[in-house]
Amino acid sequence: MRKPLIIFLFILIFFSSCKKNRDNVSPNMGYSYAGLDLGSYIVYDVDSYHYNKPFNVDTIVQFQIKEVVDARYMDLEGEEAFKIIRYRKEKDSTQWVLQDVWNAKRTITNYQKDEENIRYIKLIFPVRDNKNWNGNAMNNNGAEEYEYVSVNQREIVGSYTLDSVLTVLQFEDVNLVQERFFEEKYAAGIGLISKKSVDIDKAFNNSTGLWERDTGNEVVMTIAGYGN
Repeated sequence: MRKPLIIFLFILIFFSSCKKNRDNVSPNMGYSYAGLDLGSYIVYDVDSYHYNKPFNVDTIVQFQIKEVVDARYMDLEGEEAFKIIRYRKEKDSTQWVLQDVWNAKRTITNYQKDEENIRYIKLIFPVRDNKNWNGNAMNNNGAEEYEYVSVNQREIVGSYTLDSVLTVLQFEDVNLVQERFFEEKYAAGIGLISKKSVDIDKAFNNSTGLWERDTGNEVVMTIAGYGN
């Protein structure tokens, strides 16, 4: 009788141990996509297109933006936050000029960033395919549904091949008469690696028989360098 009892107790202890191990495994929340390492920086190539066909004006401006995680502090909500200093360098210059100062923080549930004194919820955690949220939940703008359209993908962005990239679709409404498209990509361990903003109205061109870009702007930011 003792031998079967010992075997039964051994099996019971074994499965109990397995359950505890499973319970102790933390899910991959995706916090590293936010970046925010003190002292880190990212440099972006920026292509800015402006369309104004009625006045025969189409312009392209190219420059660089550098974002530096400059300091850590406690915000008014008693949470850890970071000051991000942004610099701009013109294409034909070697001098970085102070552009502005933004703020950002990562909480247990989301990544927030203040851009021009407007706070956006850029990411939510855990990071999962097809999850959506209101990116404007912490500002006075109208509700805007953000969505993870891809997660943990290997992608080539700029000159970098990155193993773990996620894409946030912020807004999309592209049709015959307008283009509205806003998207950001983040890489694990780096942060924001690309951003595309398109806000353009179209008009019918009698010469070509096509609806073409008429007025508006397109801005594309692509990572050009990063480090600590």
